[in-house]
Amino acid sequence: MPIGFVPPSVLVHLAAHHGVASRDQLRGVGITSRQIDRLLASGHFERELPGVYRIASTPSTFEGRCLAACLADRELVIGGPSAARLWRFKHTGADERVIGVVAHDRNPIRSGVVLRRTNQLPATDVVTRSDGVRLTAPPRRWFDRARDLTDPWFEALTEHVLDQHCSVPTLWGVARRLMTKGRTGSARVRRVMSQRAAWQKPADSTLEFDVLRSLERLGIVLTRQYALRLRDSSVIHLDGADPDLRWGVEIDHVTWHGGRIDAARDKGRDRRARQLGWQIERVDDQEWRRDRSRVIAELVDLYEARGGRRRLTA
Repeated sequence: MPIGFVPPSVLVHLAAHHGVASRDQLRGVGITSRQIDRLLASGHFERELPGVYRIASTPSTFEGRCLAACLADRELVIGGPSAARLWRFKHTGADERVIGVVAHDRNPIRSGVVLRRTNQLPATDVVTRSDGVRLTAPPRRWFDRARDLTDPWFEALTEHVLDQHCSVPTLWGVARRLMTKGRTGSARVRRVMSQRAAWQKPADSTLEFDVLRSLERLGIVLTRQYALRLRDSSVIHLDGADPDLRWGVEIDHVTWHGGRIDAARDKGRDRRARQLGWQIERVDDQEWRRDRSRVIAELVDLYEARGGRRRLTA
């Protein structure tokens, strides 16, 4: 193989992995150890971390450095602000450091990564992306962020995580597992989550459940958590939807501060949904408590006006 020639199979792999690969991966896609050494010597490859290389034609990126850390240490997990940035959490900033989480008894890589140690990182708290980056799951990253944010910012983050990643019961489950006396951030998690109305806590019934079940009793069966991709490629999850009619129902939690924080965002999402021909009806907790019968009657009228037919049973 001529010096500087990189086989197409190697280029395909590198293109899908931020230009980064381990020595074992490179050998697995068609290049020998001797050829790797020659490409390093000629400057076509650059060393990122021990046993991990980047093709010189690809600039070093934050995601590439996160992947390199995961390849250099098979047990390391990207955490802290680095994981928050990868999940595109709100109020994360642009910290360029790669922060890795390892067990207390580990002796991992010693350069290129800021290490944090923990004895509480079960497999359920770790997600492996398609590019090979291992990082703490959104609910765990949400809990850990409580130590760094004020209550109002943590409220806004909580609303974001609920909208984009998981449910209220999931957050409460993580909180109950991790909240311990003296653990940094536990008090903030408890304060913020406790501000949510009673029906927003894990229970036999939530507001979403009540609204959708009330509609089902009247013959309107909607798809729950329907994923709708907007023109800007973002995805929203409607609480209830009839995709054939392009009609959906969203539940607003305005009694909790976070609901008011994101009101403007919700209006913008509704406008983008209308660009696709969707009609979104919103129900908030305050009007539901005042007169749920009126709310359901109005939703039925709007559904039928859209052309929907109820599935009444005998």
